Amino acid sequence: MASTPHSWSPVLKTLHWTIAFFILFAWGSVELHEFYERDDPMRGWWMVLHFSLGFTVLFLGLARLYWRATHGRPTLYGSGLQKPISLLVQSLMYIIIIGMPLTGLMMRQFAGRETKLFWLFDLPSLVAKNEALAKQLAFLHKEFLWNALLVLLVLHIGGALWHHLFIKDNTLRQMLPFGKVK
Repeated sequence: MASTPHSWSPVLKTLHWTIAFFILFAWGSVELHEFYERDDPMRGWWMVLHFSLGFTVLFLGLARLYWRATHGRPTLYGSGLQKPISLLVQSLMYIIIIGMPLTGLMMRQFAGRETKLFWLFDLPSLVAKNEALAKQLAFLHKEFLWNALLVLLVLHIGGALWHHLFIKDNTLRQMLPFGKVK
């Protein structure tokens, strides 16, 4: 089902919230691994979960990008700079949703480390080991993209709340899975 001028399609709403939860869980898993010593198997367990969730975010992000490109989006609300800022924030979020898992995967590949997904299989190594590049990718993944995502999330959520509480339009309602658009 395609998006209408007044509402996101059910598929895009589902992907939006699923990706949000998977990002939250991926963040939680990488934070929880810090509670364990390096030689504790639970530390590795949390990291496998982190890689698996990140890989899922990559897959879902690509699916969402495809679905949005082929099924449209509702009309943007707002005036002046609100529409271009909204499009910029959304576009940058797509880049990060895809870029974070890719940089995380490439970081591990160039560090010569295995990447197990859901305890089922290891992703094959596709590149030669390059510690210097792995460190640069680690910075990009852990510092730059993570902090950029946090800034964009504040702008994204703040913008939705601004529209809902002050402008009183349907921006937030049209993305809520249970919301009725007026």
